[in-house]
Amino acid sequence: MLSPLLAKETTLANITPHDEAWYSKHRISIQLGDSATLVDTEQKIVTTKSGHSYPYEKLVFATGSRSFIPPVKGADHPDVVGFRTMSDVDTMEEKLNGLKHATVIGAGLLGVEAAVGLKLRGVDVTLIHRNPVLMNRQLDEKASDLLKGALEERGIEVITGVNPEEVLTDDSGVRGVSFATADTLEKRDTQLVIFATGILPNKEVAVSSGLSVNRGICVDERMQTSANDIFALGECCEFSGTTYGLVAPIWDQADVVIRQLTDQSDSTCYVERSHLTKLKVSGVDIHSIGEYIAPEGSDTLILDDPQERLYKKVILKNNQVIGALCIGDVTDSHWYYQLMEDKVDVSSFRDMLIFGEAYCADAA
Repeated sequence: MLSPLLAKETTLANITPHDEAWYSKHRISIQLGDSATLVDTEQKIVTTKSGHSYPYEKLVFATGSRSFIPPVKGADHPDVVGFRTMSDVDTMEEKLNGLKHATVIGAGLLGVEAAVGLKLRGVDVTLIHRNPVLMNRQLDEKASDLLKGALEERGIEVITGVNPEEVLTDDSGVRGVSFATADTLEKRDTQLVIFATGILPNKEVAVSSGLSVNRGICVDERMQTSANDIFALGECCEFSGTTYGLVAPIWDQADVVIRQLTDQSDSTCYVERSHLTKLKVSGVDIHSIGEYIAPEGSDTLILDDPQERLYKKVILKNNQVIGALCIGDVTDSHWYYQLMEDKVDVSSFRDMLIFGEAYCADAA
């Protein structure tokens, strides 16, 4: 919910799930303003920065992640921020007064949302992405072009296929960003730079406590770490070489952890699966499911209506949906997702599939 918060489309109160009374009623004690520094896995004690100690029977790491800021010259300046946490939004809010131009580097989900949020606050924005395709982990080239057009209509400058070279600064702050194209070095004047170029799992406490870590805190299919009775989930964990930046798989992980904590005989395991990814930008409807580039041996159904800015793409293999893109009209995205999840044989309505669930139901 960072993007709606930045755009002033919601408030912190509206996205705070529970108040203090709710936690108290459910026997949950919250310790604010302190941080865990060490876990004694033998004695089963958590020590905090203030010196407090908390014994545990079971322990869950949910320490999240922070923005990855690439090693670009000038990127350590205070006017260069990430876009991942509430504190990032607070920092951006502090700098908005009198801000004329901001540069967002990285056009994945969060980068696009940050650019739109800043534009809605009256700031001129340049969005820079090293890949020629925006949201290249969710979109194909056609969908990217539609998104680029929608962003440019909002007044956002979009530059793709370039890498930032340097954040230019002087005694008064950030003055610009230079970036390399195929032929030349270009520059944009700017006063604030936001990096949305990936994340780093917060694994430092796990490291100091002797847990097995790689890019994140390593877990098995039951979300258990290398230490007995310690679990990890979310953006801090790593499962089979995969780390996480989207919320959907984390709900699956939470379900597995809950089952482990409440019933040790439960054999539920975490399984990687495809999820429905949504771009949360008001007025720009984009949903991406599973495969978005057709793999070898698959078939593709496409509905393309440039006038209506409508683009739908369904990818099939062995008469089963393995992926879909819905741009402009996302009415059927959940249906396509369910067909994919349930491995439904679509042979009987394959020719009508691209027109959506209601059309297929009427035709039947």
